[in-house]
Amino acid sequence: MPTSFRRRARFFLTACSGLLALNSPVRAQAQTHYRLSPYRLVASYTIEVELDPLTRTVSGSELIRWRNVTGHSTDHLLLHLYLNAFQNELSTFAREGEFELDWDLRAEIPESYWGSVTVSSLRVSEQLGSNGNRVLRHYFVQPDDGNEQDETVLRVDLQHPVKSGEEITLDVEFRSKLPRGIARTGWVEGYFFVAQWFPKIGVLEEEGWNCHQYHRNTEYYSDFGMYDVRIRIPSTYRVGATGNLHSQTELGGQTEYRFVAEYVHDFAWTASPHFIPLQRNFQHAQLPEVEVQLLLQPGHEALADRYFTAVFHALRYYGEWFGPYPYETLTVVDPAFQSDSGGMEYPMLVTGRAFFLTPGGVLSPEAVTVHEVGHQWWYGMVANNEFEEAWLDEGINSWAETRVLSQVYPPPVYSRFFFGVVPISVNIERPFLFTGLSSLREGGHLDPLTRTSWQTRNRTSYRVNSYSKAELVLRTLERFMGERLFLRSMRAYFQRFAFRHPTTRDFEATFNQVSGNDWDWFFDETFRTAGLTDYSISALRSTRIPSAHDSAGPPSDTGVFQSEVLVERKGSVRIPVSVKVVFDDGIEFREYWDGHGKWQRFNYERPARVTLAEVDPDNLLVIDINPSNNSRKGTPEAVSEATIRWSGRWMFWLQNFLETLGLVG
Repeated sequence: MPTSFRRRARFFLTACSGLLALNSPVRAQAQTHYRLSPYRLVASYTIEVELDPLTRTVSGSELIRWRNVTGHSTDHLLLHLYLNAFQNELSTFAREGEFELDWDLRAEIPESYWGSVTVSSLRVSEQLGSNGNRVLRHYFVQPDDGNEQDETVLRVDLQHPVKSGEEITLDVEFRSKLPRGIARTGWVEGYFFVAQWFPKIGVLEEEGWNCHQYHRNTEYYSDFGMYDVRIRIPSTYRVGATGNLHSQTELGGQTEYRFVAEYVHDFAWTASPHFIPLQRNFQHAQLPEVEVQLLLQPGHEALADRYFTAVFHALRYYGEWFGPYPYETLTVVDPAFQSDSGGMEYPMLVTGRAFFLTPGGVLSPEAVTVHEVGHQWWYGMVANNEFEEAWLDEGINSWAETRVLSQVYPPPVYSRFFFGVVPISVNIERPFLFTGLSSLREGGHLDPLTRTSWQTRNRTSYRVNSYSKAELVLRTLERFMGERLFLRSMRAYFQRFAFRHPTTRDFEATFNQVSGNDWDWFFDETFRTAGLTDYSISALRSTRIPSAHDSAGPPSDTGVFQSEVLVERKGSVRIPVSVKVVFDDGIEFREYWDGHGKWQRFNYERPARVTLAEVDPDNLLVIDINPSNNSRKGTPEAVSEATIRWSGRWMFWLQNFLETLGLVG
């Protein structure tokens, strides 16, 4: 293991076991299970390439050193060739959407917009442990949908199987033609963001190869390794990349950058002659120092402090809550306009999103930057399969992002960006508590949260289940468990699965074990169903019980009242709730309902009227899609119950409308 990472890994282990006791309301209760081992380095890459800005191509070679860490042999390998999703309109990615919309076109797509990756040579390296093995043939396969026109997965048949514990090294020559900015990669006006650009090996699991085609509703999944990457580019360009800059060599009009990254599972880079580079160091008494490089677009200089402040907040709070950032550097890219590369994460490299007109009340770049830096933990280190369980990184990270933002920023104002660049904001705060509710109402019923990501019904379902619904479910679970216990469980999950590939079942088992409680009932209702949550007070009435002697006379202000409170479960999700019932003599009752059945009635005979009934009075159910119907007043005053109810609903839908404007923006 290289010295720099080994030193920081020792710090990581020490900090993981002791930092919370110093810096957080949650105290570490158990020794971390996280251990660094060279055995974790499954897929490592040595890459040498050159970027030609005129043809927008990246050409070169790579050595892929891959270790079989499963318990069985494999007679073939599978490689991702992601850029082939953009070579024509017949790929699976294209069939799941329309390129014309991606590229904002109304006519034929220009030839320069297409992208692809071509493998010109592929063989087993004779120098690096070939053991007489060789490539018999390689050809495209379509493991997901059988679309023979899709060329995003390449199968490599071998002469001899790679046995458990053995290694093989592939020597690959390739040429990548970068597309016009799309799906977080490509070019626009001299700016290049180069992601998913090289032939990358899939993940061999005990059940077989996990190497999906490139789908619209998916991101990525790959093994940890070491990357040693040399990039040759015209010297007028500035470059940022995954890893530490090891060397920078001038070669007569060109510059060769060498980046080295350890214990990462992907590599991306960016280049532009227009970048304004800035650098500051993050420092913290109990966390390691991090060199942060910001690559700004011209005209965005005023945003520099906002970017750095957001980065430092993320490094601090994620480090305190879960474990320290283990790398020495972090590069933040302010992406070019219309590059479609904003708001994306790669190991040690993230992109923000901002416009020079962005007012301070609109938390961009702040929210985007915190979110993407947060992905260094949830995706970067805890590397779940984003093809299949996107909620594990996007949902957990959205929960953590909101937690950071609420610590250091006031609630954002409602905003919408017109023409993609002109911000119009309304000076009405958008409370963090309600963030995501409109999305949940829009698409939370389309699929279960744990539905395989690329198989979700549509883009809305993918977005809602991966982000909004998952975040709100986690915030609800946090309120049921209590903050301290929830954070302790989340930290344990991070420590156990850093530099591993956990699943939803691993998450659930960790929370059950650390908390000492069985939360399967909660996971069953919220993770594995497409239901929504909506509890309401459907009826509230108090009727005086007349005495025998005044039954024929006018009602009296004294006597006993028969009161009824009807609680209804309008959604399909069954979660226990409490009900607060308040009487006009000041007496308050707390009732409990397990949520089964469609309704529950509570009856009372007391010398007082019910003045208020409220379901979920402690606001545990953050996932309740309609909080406006959670309470009802019984009032003898001139203001009718209907007036109060409709006023509350009007305010609720006004807030929902404004929130939707913000989401559209």
